[in-house]
Amino acid sequence: MAKLSYKMSYYALYVCIALILVVLGMFYFVGYNNPVGEYNEPAHTETLIYLMYAMFGICVAVTLIGAIAQFGAALRDNPKSAIKSLLGIVLLVVVLVVSYSMGSDATVMTGTGPYTDAFWLKITDMLIYSIYFLFGVAAVGTLINLSGIFKK
Repeated sequence: MAKLSYKMSYYALYVCIALILVVLGMFYFVGYNNPVGEYNEPAHTETLIYLMYAMFGICVAVTLIGAIAQFGAALRDNPKSAIKSLLGIVLLVVVLVVSYSMGSDATVMTGTGPYTDAFWLKITDMLIYSIYFLFGVAAVGTLINLSGIFKK
């Protein structure tokens, strides 16, 4: 079974690399649109953006399916440790809720005028604050790991 999963991931990697190279080739070498005056835009900008959306969506879906499957297997074998493994997800949800509540819904001026959608303004702040917090946690965790405090 391990060989089959290894081969599948091996082929999936090469399919993704080939797809990325084809789309990047289209983006850089096919041609340009001229949307505004002298400013050029590659003709396949939307193709590249859709590829990024698709790859991100597939990554999120595979991660969620894998986490649910792993949790289900762990729940059968050792329910206590399986419940403990949910701690990370619970902490992530807490960080997202707290950072959403910290977000501002003040109007932002853009090139086309004021932007007033409070929900998306707060979501943007939530993502920025969450990135800052998680980056700080990663930096502190790295420093603790490098210090050797938890070595046995």
